[in-house]
Amino acid sequence: MKRLKVGVIGTGSIGEVHLDGYAAGRPHVEIWALCDINEKRLNAMGDKYGVPQQRRYRDYRKMLSNEPVDVVSVCTPNVYHYPHAREALSRGLATLIEKPMVLQLDEARDLIRVARRTGAKAMVAFSHRFVAMNNAAKEIIQKGQLGTPFMIRVRYAHGGPYPGWAQSDWFYKKRLAGGGALLDMGIHAIDICHYFVGPIQALSAQVRTLRKDIEVDDNAVLLVDFGPKQKCLGYIECGWTSPPGFNGIEIYCDKGTLILDLVKGGVCISGKTSPNGKTQFRSRELKTKSCLSHWPLQMDQWIRYVTGRPVKHQLPTLEDGLRSLQVALAAIQSSRTGCMVRVK
Repeated sequence: MKRLKVGVIGTGSIGEVHLDGYAAGRPHVEIWALCDINEKRLNAMGDKYGVPQQRRYRDYRKMLSNEPVDVVSVCTPNVYHYPHAREALSRGLATLIEKPMVLQLDEARDLIRVARRTGAKAMVAFSHRFVAMNNAAKEIIQKGQLGTPFMIRVRYAHGGPYPGWAQSDWFYKKRLAGGGALLDMGIHAIDICHYFVGPIQALSAQVRTLRKDIEVDDNAVLLVDFGPKQKCLGYIECGWTSPPGFNGIEIYCDKGTLILDLVKGGVCISGKTSPNGKTQFRSRELKTKSCLSHWPLQMDQWIRYVTGRPVKHQLPTLEDGLRSLQVALAAIQSSRTGCMVRVK
């Protein structure tokens, strides 16, 4: 089988995650070319992954024009996702785009049109779909073992990407990021709600800057409604100012509960509480089928997809990226107006 050549645009921390995944994907793929405007970081990653100097670029158009790459990862700051992904998709290249897919709905729709026209394979990097316990929970729900969800609560929060994990503070700049914690952590939470329950149809939200001296939001809370067919409500909290605490998902169904704690793991609780306060229940740990963590599993499934091998997970599409962006932008509108917003 042909070994596919990979080009990565953006070699920051998340770019390194993609590069690690591609390195683990040998012999099916080969890290062929890199692009970044930060020459120091570009050379550091080039040296680490064995990319020759002549295949290291500071201009993504030159990289895509000069190098025979088959697969592209877009790992740049949010504002650049659209031009970088569009150039790759227009060339028919398989393209993995970091979240949020883009910053404007018309940009998202255009990428979908381009990918359909060229037949390019594409995926949005909603990595929480690849958390092993989340997939175990998804299987339980699909099989109807706990009945139907009527409430989902998602909390994704930490102390902020910089300083610490990110290579720079671009996350905190409105021009580059487009938004703050909502577009960083909240976009994951929105997608995971869609993954477990279905499309969010209406919401009320507060998107605020509570603690950090930055241009964008550092916390957001969303109350969401999945519509009359699903008969399910939800609560999303995301933030960049969080001390240690619960991070994960709670799904309440007709016959039981799923607690998906990113630190402690997942449990399935079934039983009931009677009106007199007595509780009868049993709890079991969720069995997971993969030993890989979410980022390596995401990259493994992406590589399988682009190389034509079977995948085991529901891969997030460009349409999923559009749906989640619609909800995030509706949350910003709701916070600004103080009104509930319906998502078309």
